[in-house]
Amino acid sequence: MATIASTIRPQRWQDKLKPGALLRTALARRGSMQAHLGPEWHGSLRTIRETREMTAILLTDAAALQIMIAVRAAVRLGGAMAEAGVFKGGSARLICEVKGEATLRLFDVFETQQHASDAPAAEVRNYFGPVHGSMGLVERILAPYPNVHFHPGWFPASTTDVPDEHYSFVHLDMDLVSSTNAALEYFLPRMLTGGILIGDDYYDPGVRQCFAEHCGRGGYTLMELPWGQVMVVKHA
Repeated sequence: MATIASTIRPQRWQDKLKPGALLRTALARRGSMQAHLGPEWHGSLRTIRETREMTAILLTDAAALQIMIAVRAAVRLGGAMAEAGVFKGGSARLICEVKGEATLRLFDVFETQQHASDAPAAEVRNYFGPVHGSMGLVERILAPYPNVHFHPGWFPASTTDVPDEHYSFVHLDMDLVSSTNAALEYFLPRMLTGGILIGDDYYDPGVRQCFAEHCGRGGYTLMELPWGQVMVVKHA
């Protein structure tokens, strides 16, 4: 009996490698990977799919799921949450789905970039062209969720009337180096101990340098994620 068992075990172990082996190999050659999520994460994937049907999410599924994971971890800290760079509200809806009653503050120029004539407006228009989010559209998408506040305009001027809060979670998706730098200057000192900040566009050398300069001073753990995001956790 012992001989039979020892013969079967290697075969069973090898069988586990067979399903999807060709797909995994093909994906790896293209810089991608296959991952099977446990049943507790299926609901999050459904939320991401539903949100994509409602509005634009300029994130991969992995990056979108990472935001939801971080929000879920940050909720226990209390405090407010924020997103700077809202576009059409896709990632904001993902945050709302898991934030509970926490306050969420949303910062974006929205339609204002089409009319203003100052230097920040010109920089934004030169980069984004006619593409922008509509605050009215985002308000409709997020209407079912509590404690969502909009702060339209140029950052950091749009923070003028914002209460001096502490943040457990912040998502930055501002594309521009100048905007990212301003957002890090504003939010990092206001992060709670254990608070999480996720930044997109980390493949951009200028954005990467912003994070290095702000988080290299100590007090933060900076983790590069393989899908173009960076995650920062604030220490005590």
